[in-house]
Amino acid sequence: MKEAPLHIAPFGIFAHSALKDNYTRATLTIETDVVNDSHADASATVLHELVDKNGTVIATARGETQGLIKPRTHAYLINGMEIDRPHLWTTDTPYLYTLRSMVVQNGKTLDTRTTRIGIREAKMDKDKGFLLNSKPLKMKGVNMHQDHAGVGAAIPDELQVYRLLQLKKFGCNAYRSSHNPMTPELLDACDSLGILVLEENRLTGINTEHTDLLRRMIIRDRNHPCIFAWSSGNEEWGLEWDARGEKVIRTMCEYAHQYDPTRPVAVATSSGPSVLLGADISGYNYVMQNPIDRYRRDYPTRLAIGSEETTGCGTRGCYFDDTDNGHMAALNRTPDTAEQPDNHLGSGCINRIERGWKFYDERPWLGGLFYWTGFDYRGEANPLKYPATGSEFGILDYCGFPKDEAYYLKAWWTDEPVLHLLPHWNLNEEPSLHSTPSPKVDVWAYSNCDEVELFVNGKSAGRKKMEKNGHLEWSVVYKPGTLKAVGYKNGKRQLTETIESASAPSALKINEERIGTLSILNIDVIDKKGRPVPTACIPIAISISGCAQILGVGNGDPAWRAKERPDSPDEKHFQMQTFNGKAQVILKVPNNEYAYEVNLKNRKNH
Repeated sequence: MKEAPLHIAPFGIFAHSALKDNYTRATLTIETDVVNDSHADASATVLHELVDKNGTVIATARGETQGLIKPRTHAYLINGMEIDRPHLWTTDTPYLYTLRSMVVQNGKTLDTRTTRIGIREAKMDKDKGFLLNSKPLKMKGVNMHQDHAGVGAAIPDELQVYRLLQLKKFGCNAYRSSHNPMTPELLDACDSLGILVLEENRLTGINTEHTDLLRRMIIRDRNHPCIFAWSSGNEEWGLEWDARGEKVIRTMCEYAHQYDPTRPVAVATSSGPSVLLGADISGYNYVMQNPIDRYRRDYPTRLAIGSEETTGCGTRGCYFDDTDNGHMAALNRTPDTAEQPDNHLGSGCINRIERGWKFYDERPWLGGLFYWTGFDYRGEANPLKYPATGSEFGILDYCGFPKDEAYYLKAWWTDEPVLHLLPHWNLNEEPSLHSTPSPKVDVWAYSNCDEVELFVNGKSAGRKKMEKNGHLEWSVVYKPGTLKAVGYKNGKRQLTETIESASAPSALKINEERIGTLSILNIDVIDKKGRPVPTACIPIAISISGCAQILGVGNGDPAWRAKERPDSPDEKHFQMQTFNGKAQVILKVPNNEYAYEVNLKNRKNH
C-alpha cells in the first residue's frame, strides 16, 4: 500500500470508550500513532470524525503534534470526544460506528484511516460473572478452529459469516479462538453479528518472540468491540504445576496491559493450580478436571469462566459405534463419578453437555462457558483412529449440520420453543437390535416445554415433566413406524415433533443459502414421500454451468476424505457420497449467471 511519508502507523489507531451518567453519555478516547518517514522534520494535525450508521458525523476531535516529528520517528497523540446517548454495542443489537481519522498538513489531507468501533462496557465481576453494559450476561460459547469441509483453513469471508450464523441459530453468543489469533475478517463478522470473543495468543512465554506475538495480536485487534478479554495461552502443563508458571502468566498480563489497559487477560488450565494465580481471569478447562467450587471457597474474589467444557457428541446420525469406519455413537452419555466431589452432579449415567451447562448456569459468579467445540474439525480423531481423520467433538459437524446436542443448547440458550427427538427411526440395519424379539431403544427429548409425552407407533410411552436445563428419556421397544412427541407449556399443547421410518432414497432436497458471492447448497436425501432418509450414504454427481465454480464439498463424515479421492473437486463437476442423508457443496458465484444440477440415480434437482 502506498502512503504519504507522514502517515498513521499500521494499526496506529486505538479507540476506547468510557460510559457515564447511567450510560447516557460516553467519552471516546483516541490514541494515534503518527509516523514521519520523510527526510525532514514535520508537524501535522490529526482530525477524527465519528460517523453513525446513517453516515452522519456526530462528534469530532482535533489534535496537533507537539513540536516537530524527527525523520523516522513517531508522535503519539491522545484526543477525546463526547457522545450523547450513544447506541451501545450488545450481543442482541451490535451497533457499530465508523471512526474516520485524517492526517492534515498545510490544509492538505495526507492520510485517512477508517476504523469500525462499538461503544460498550464489558466487565467481569467476582459475584455477578460477566457484565455487558452493567447487565449480567452468561456467555454461551464455543471453542473453534478455523476449518471447514471442502476448503480447510482457507475459509472465504462469507463462509465465516455462514458458520457464525449457524451457531447463533442455537443460541451461541461467544467464541474462543483456540488456540491462535483470529483473522481480522472473522473478528469483523463477530463485531457485526454480536458474538463476544476471547482471543487467544498462540504461545505462552516471556522471551522476545513470545511477547512480540502477544503485542502484534493486541495492537492489531484491540479496536474490535466483540473482544472482551485476551487469552495468554492454553494448557501449558509444564507451567500449570510449577510456581514459575504464575510468574510467567503475571508477566504476560503486564505486557498485555501495556498495549491494552482496557481489557483483562485470561489463561486456560487443564487442572494445574499455579498459572491461575497470575491471570486476571481464570479459565477452567472441564469441570471434571478442576475443583471449581473449592477454588471459589479458597479464592472468593477470583474472576472465572469455563474456557473449555465437553460436548460429548460423536458422529452425526450415528447411535451405535462403528469404529472400523471411523464413527462413534452420539448418545452423549458418561458414567458419573466422584473424582471431583465438589462437582458431583448425581449418580448413574449423565448427559455430558447437560452437565456442563447446568454447572455454569447454576453459579452466577461464573461468567459462562465455551464448549469444545462448535464445529468438528480436521485432526484430533481421539478416541478413534484411522480411517477417522477428524474430531467429533463439534456441536455441529464439519459442514455445519447440527448434531442432536445442538438442540439441547437451542432449548436452553434461546427463547424459541424447541422439541427434538433422537434417535432417528431408521435403525433396522443395526445388528444388536435383531438379537432379541423385543429390542429396547432409549429415546431422548431435548426441549424447553414444561412436559413432553412420547408416542411410539400411536401408543403413549408416558408424559414426563422437564426440569430446567434437563432432557427426558424413555426406554421403548423399537419397531419401524412413527415416533411422535407432544410438548406442553402451562398445561396446553405447544409443539409436536414426528419422526417416521423412511423408505429407500428417491430424490434430493436442496436448500441454497446465498451470502455475498458464495452459495452454500445443503443437500438432503429424501424418500418418495419426501421424508428424510437419515442413513443414506449414496453417490451423487454435481455439475455447475455459467460463472460459478465449486470451491469445496463435504458431507460431515469424519472419515470421508480417508476413503475418497480426489481430495478437491473439479471447478465444474464432482462426484461424491452423501453421509447419513446429507451433503454440502460450496460455490463461488461472482454474479447470478449460473445454474447447478445434482443427480441421484438419474434424477435431476435444479
